[in-house]
Amino acid sequence: MTKDKHSFIFKASILGISIDTTAAGVISGAIPVIRQSFPGVASSLIESITTLPSLAILIFVAISPVVTKKIGYKNTAALGLLVSFISGILPVFMNSIYAILVCRFMFGAGIGLLNPLSYSIVSYFYDGDERAQMFGFIGTVSNLASTLLTMLAGVLLQISWRFSFLTYFILLIVLMLVILFLPRMDIQQENKKISIVKNLKRLSAKTYAFFFAMFFMQFIFMTLMTKLALLITDAGYGSATSASFILSFTSLTGMIVGVLFGKVHQILGVKMFPLFIFILSASSVLITLSNNLLFTGTLVIVMAASFTFLSPYMFLRVSELCPRDLTNFCNSLALVFINISVFLTPYIQQGIGTVIGVQTPVAALIISGVVGTVVLVIVLVHMLHANKNSLNKKLN
Repeated sequence: MTKDKHSFIFKASILGISIDTTAAGVISGAIPVIRQSFPGVASSLIESITTLPSLAILIFVAISPVVTKKIGYKNTAALGLLVSFISGILPVFMNSIYAILVCRFMFGAGIGLLNPLSYSIVSYFYDGDERAQMFGFIGTVSNLASTLLTMLAGVLLQISWRFSFLTYFILLIVLMLVILFLPRMDIQQENKKISIVKNLKRLSAKTYAFFFAMFFMQFIFMTLMTKLALLITDAGYGSATSASFILSFTSLTGMIVGVLFGKVHQILGVKMFPLFIFILSASSVLITLSNNLLFTGTLVIVMAASFTFLSPYMFLRVSELCPRDLTNFCNSLALVFINISVFLTPYIQQGIGTVIGVQTPVAALIISGVVGTVVLVIVLVHMLHANKNSLNKKLN
């Protein structure tokens, strides 16, 4: 391989792929203006412009390993970027809401193909501390791109709602980086016709444990994102605008944590997993006791930081536990667990609320804290058991 994997441009071509994974929601601010352009169309259909890509992402994340096996990592990345770029900007020229929705579904399809690739490609080229550092940078680039692209879409929205879709021209730059600087990767497959069931059987119990941990950590953080505004307004110390302002700090927190992740992982190692589960869970309960925006905002930042430390750590552990030829399959499966968690969180909270007879944001956040505590206990018991076995082996 002639390209230096440690060079800035090489790493930029990999990290640039993660820009696409956060791009779906950057035009959310255009929805009210789009609604005015289609007065006879139901509001729910207009709002599907931001939600429909999520459905396509869930489907195509599962398809991504199949496509990757057929055409390779580089070609899959290029295909996903090309599809999302073209379908991303096409609404500029569309006059039919249904044509726009088809484009948005295709946009989600492109993102779904790309979604697992950042972690998979990093796992292919890097090991040890450098892999951990790159996993952290994925979160930084993702959050930075989300913030900057949302701002750019807002500026273009001042001209026309159509122009806000031109934000997706950034994907053309990423596509060129991938084509020019990302080499082909030769992932050997022992059996090209191996079934999904056989792939699932090859994964260890620890790998599945991390998949479920991803599900529950996402559940805790999504509860915060969906319930914060109601928590603040019900308590009477702020408005929905206040909640939106506080939540805007989660992206900034994600950027900073992404940069710090590699160093923190070097210092704490496996201890960071139970530590940040504890902080995330405890903060979910503490935030229900707040009666002012400053304390609430502080706890939101703490929760965002904890979640952002946990996310790359779990992907890192999965990449280490997963067989090398199943890296993309594992990352896709992890993202399926995460996306299912995002989708199911409101229904799970509603179901638990119905059982206990309380449907309030305070109850939802306390439930999240309890769920996190249960996960923490399981993790600590497992770590203690593993340490005991390791000690016994040394003594013997």
